[in-house]
Formats: sequence, C-alpha cells, structure tokens
Amino acid sequence: MAYSFEGYPRLDGSAGTRNYIGVVCSVVCSSVIAKEISESVHEAIPIVHTNGCAQLGDDFKVTKNMLVGVASNPNLYAALLVGLGCETNQISGLLKSIPKTKPIQGIGIQQLAGGENTIKKGIQIAKQWAVEITEEKRERLPISSLTVGIVTTDMDESTLNKVSLVVGGVVDLLVDNDATVIMGLTDTLEPVGSMLSQRSENEEVKNKLSNLGEGLHRKRWKYVKNQRITHGSFSDEKKNLAALEIKMTGKNQIRSLLDYSDIPIEKGLHLTKSSSNIVETVSNMASSGCNIVMVVSSRGILTGSIALPCMTVAPQTSDGPFNELIDYMITEDDHSIQVKRVISELLNISSGKQTNLEKFELGEFSIPHVGTTF
Repeated sequence: MAYSFEGYPRLDGSAGTRNYIGVVCSVVCSSVIAKEISESVHEAIPIVHTNGCAQLGDDFKVTKNMLVGVASNPNLYAALLVGLGCETNQISGLLKSIPKTKPIQGIGIQQLAGGENTIKKGIQIAKQWAVEITEEKRERLPISSLTVGIVTTDMDESTLNKVSLVVGGVVDLLVDNDATVIMGLTDTLEPVGSMLSQRSENEEVKNKLSNLGEGLHRKRWKYVKNQRITHGSFSDEKKNLAALEIKMTGKNQIRSLLDYSDIPIEKGLHLTKSSSNIVETVSNMASSGCNIVMVVSSRGILTGSIALPCMTVAPQTSDGPFNELIDYMITEDDHSIQVKRVISELLNISSGKQTNLEKFELGEFSIPHVGTTF
C-alpha cells in the first residue's frame, strides 16, 4: 500500500505539515516583542524562551543550535528573528547559520530604537509573508517526506503492555516506507542499552548504547565518586519496564544517536536525547527537523509543541481526566489493525487535521540548560 499525505513541499526537499510564520526571539529580553508581533498576524506563531542572555560554552551552543533548527523547520514558511542587541546570542550569528531555503529576516530592538518601532516593523514583514502564504497549496506527498518524532511520557507497566506492540508496529511501518523516525531515548531504557546496541552497524553508536546506563545517569553533587553503572545495579522492576518499552522502538536498524538539534543525515530510525520535560523534548524534535510528533502516554498531556502538531496516543479509558486531549485511544483490538488506524490518523493530521492540543492552543517552546549558567 502506498501511503501519502497532503503537505507543503519545501525548496530543500523537506515538507511541512503546517505553514506557519515563526517569530523567533533570540533572547528572553525580546520575547514580549516577539509575542506581540505574532499576535497581530494570524499565520504567525511565537517561538519564545528564557535563554540567550549571558550564556557561555555548551549552554550557549545548545540555545543557538536549537533556534537555528526551529527556524529551519519545514513547518515554517518563513522565520522572523527578533533580538535585543546586546545579548550573547546575536541575530547576526543566527542569520549566518540558518540555511537560505526560505524567507528569513532579523530585526533588533536597540537597532530600531525601541520596542514600539520593532513591533511595527515586525508586523509589516510578517503581514507581507502572510500574503505569500495564501498562494501556498498542499500537495500529495509520499510518507517518505515525513520526519516523525516519537515521545513517551508517564509510562507504567499497564500502559506499556497495552501500547508497546502498536507503537513498535507504527515505527516499523514508517521506516519500512522510507519515512524518518526520531525516537526519544528515555532513562527508563538504560537497562536494555546492550540490546539496542545490537541493532546498530555504527561502532560509535553501538558503544554509546552499550554504555547507556552510565551515559544517562545524572550524579548529584553529594556523590563524588566516579563509579561505573552496571546492568546489575538495575532493579527487576526497571528491567521489566525496559523490556516492555524497547518493543516501542520496533525492529529496524538504529541509524544514529542524535544530540540536541542534530538533523538526521539519512532516513530510518534514529534515537535522540529525551528529558522529563515534555516541552523541551518536543522542542528539540522541532529543531531536529520533525514535522509531526506522536506523544505516547498513559493519559492525555496538557501541552505540546507550538511548531509541530502533537498527536497524543494513550490506552482507552472511559473516565480519564484528559480524554478530550487524546487523539487516538488504543483498544484491545488486534495490534496490526491498530497500527493501520494510528497511521491513518497520523496522515490525516499531517494533512491538516487539527490535533486536540492545537484546538485548545496548547503549545510551547523551551530550550534546556546544559552545564553552568550565569
């Protein structure tokens, strides 16, 4: 069966499932201005965060790379960068790093002598792009044009027993049809790092996955000894949960282990860093080129990505507190039938159907801090 969806083809060969104008603040100090500009143009979304000022080293690098990544995301027709002028994360540096495959402009509050002038200029630019967007039409595109993020949260044994085979089947079907899948690597998968490593032909990736328990373990300041974490240190409960969760990764080869905002260089299954903060995780996936995300949970979630449609999947319940936020409920039906249903809903959402999170306008953008901040 040939799977396809209605999307927006981009000049770099990618495809948008949405057609936004991104108003991206370079620093927290320009976030209010970016919001005001976006609120004045229907097609615009605010990409705002709390970073960008007085950042150093890896912490600054993550901020810059994630903003470059989200500005380059195929769901954005165009991107307007809004800066203050004295921040570490300068607009000029961002503009040099963003590929010139879409309309991109940068403006600064100090450069334009104040917030009022900046808002007026930003609205003028965004409104011109909004006129251009009206000429954009969705086209029938193959499923291989999708880059799908898979995020898990609030997993327990009961949920994993109900969803693992279905999600794993979805991942395999996507990869078998030449789509790109970026799956969040949670700390609950640490006990099965050696099993994951056997599914990669890349020696560097194999080594990282083999040492997964050690690599993801966060030591506290009071634990000063550099002790190696071994699989023997995991409880039976953690091992059992990991054995269930690994089924959600499917059976295909793992192509790479991505860092923050890394973009896959080939199609197939990739793993990426995933934090306990759902917004940080889906924001990272937006920066890595995903055009849709599937969030798998024991229940509905209360927020998602402002730049990506987040399709929420959870086990069927009759009285869940967040049922109205769930897009697909997994039932007791045969898992192969469920896989096709989930794929069908994923393609409908990729073609423009609003997710429940989008209907309630529940979307954010957040950048993690790495190392020491000042």
